[in-house]
Amino acid sequence: NSILLFINLDFKYNEFSFLIAGQLIILLTFLIFNFPKAKIFLGDSGAYLFGSLTVLNVIYTHNQIKEITAFLPCILLFYLFFEVFFSFFRKIYLKKSPLKPDNNHLHMLSYRFIKKTNKFADCNYLNSLIINTIYLLLIIPGIYFRFNGTVCLIWFFTLLAIYVVIYLRLYSLTEK
Repeated sequence: NSILLFINLDFKYNEFSFLIAGQLIILLTFLIFNFPKAKIFLGDSGAYLFGSLTVLNVIYTHNQIKEITAFLPCILLFYLFFEVFFSFFRKIYLKKSPLKPDNNHLHMLSYRFIKKTNKFADCNYLNSLIINTIYLLLIIPGIYFRFNGTVCLIWFFTLLAIYVVIYLRLYSLTEK
């Protein structure tokens, strides 16, 4: 949402920027009260609400600003999309129900790896920081090249490849 705020402010869509800023203030308030020790909760419904709002913000921004490439929304949402997509087909490949949960999502593998290699009392916060920092670093090139469809297309598929490589590496390290 902060990236969408930047893009909308850059194109002078102040009304929509105000809406996104309000969402960011709410999210930052929850972050302040929940990091490192949780004090208030959004729950699943809150997570689904803000996930939906984020996707709607991406769609609205893309529809309003024709100058940015259609692949920028793909880059911004790649982790959210590909985590579900990859998990669904991974379970089918392993002859498991894609509708049942498992413990082999990327964030769970990274959590197990951190817990295995470090002596932190609670690795959940460290895992969140690492995943979100890497995610931010990976989408920055897409923001920089937001007007170049070819570069964003190549970067999107590069992101998918990076995800698969990291996943396979973490899987091999945590299953030993």
